[in-house]
Amino acid sequence: MKNHSRYCQYFLLIFILLNKNLVTSESNIECRFDEQDDNIFWIGETITGFVDFVNKDNTDLKLARIDGELIGEVVALVRVETESDEVEKEEEVKEIIFNQKILVHPHHTKGSFSVRRGKQSWPFRFQLTEDLPPSFEQKKIDIVKIHYYIRFSFIRPEWHRFNIHKTCPIVVKQPGRLLSSTTLKTEKTSRNGVRLRVTFEKNVVIAGNNVSFNVDLINPKDRLIRYVSLVLTQYVECDSREKAFNIIKQDLDHIKSLKHKSINRNFQIPIPSTTPVTFNFGNSIANYYKLHFEVHLRGIFTNIKLEVPIIVMDLIPETNDNEDDQ
Repeated sequence: MKNHSRYCQYFLLIFILLNKNLVTSESNIECRFDEQDDNIFWIGETITGFVDFVNKDNTDLKLARIDGELIGEVVALVRVETESDEVEKEEEVKEIIFNQKILVHPHHTKGSFSVRRGKQSWPFRFQLTEDLPPSFEQKKIDIVKIHYYIRFSFIRPEWHRFNIHKTCPIVVKQPGRLLSSTTLKTEKTSRNGVRLRVTFEKNVVIAGNNVSFNVDLINPKDRLIRYVSLVLTQYVECDSREKAFNIIKQDLDHIKSLKHKSINRNFQIPIPSTTPVTFNFGNSIANYYKLHFEVHLRGIFTNIKLEVPIIVMDLIPETNDNEDDQ
């Protein structure tokens, strides 16, 4: 009796595996976006398109329904407890931070329906919410990544047949006009009387553009100012961890080996177009920037160190629509 039951289980397993070969490949499915060649979208934007399915089998394919969803996923490196306190282990953890249902409506169907041989297409439409963190992935900073993808599931009514799934990655961007610019003015004085004042008319800069600022040095005792260095640092926080990465490191022009009582100059520093935007999602994942200034003076412990936060954003491409309406 036991052998008979075992044979039935084997037969059932073989039957299911054989049915798996019937149109179960995601290569039969393609995602197309309306009037767009790439997969880059802005928060708040409405996304429309079609999901195409190619039935390569001679027989009709039965489907119960087509499910669609937009998924936002965080991939982070987290510390893992080990038996030995001296050894620190890290592993990659994935967590879904966003899930949105997408309506995919086959035309003229109620309940289960059949898909004939050839290509069939079904429309879909959804809107990206305003509070989404942007896609984030940078090879030099592996502490956290944020991915988005659309997943279509073709649900089959037969219990012994495998459902068919297809994932389509998209890139979510955050526009620069969401944050208003703020004038920043900060200063600091060294122990030997030299004062550094830095002024930003705008603390928001579009990636690929220049960040502008004014440097004002007050030197009443004619101290030797060797040079002024600048470092743009990116900070990434996730799971109570922080990782820093220097993007720009240079000395300011025309300020070198000077003893002037007053030095006042304007500067422009180009921000690379590949710089990820500033964001803070739920106080758990954040990406932000600081400009670090240091005035190098003669003497011990006389240097001036000053840091200024800046916001890096993306710029929405120009369209033919009226900007006031946007």
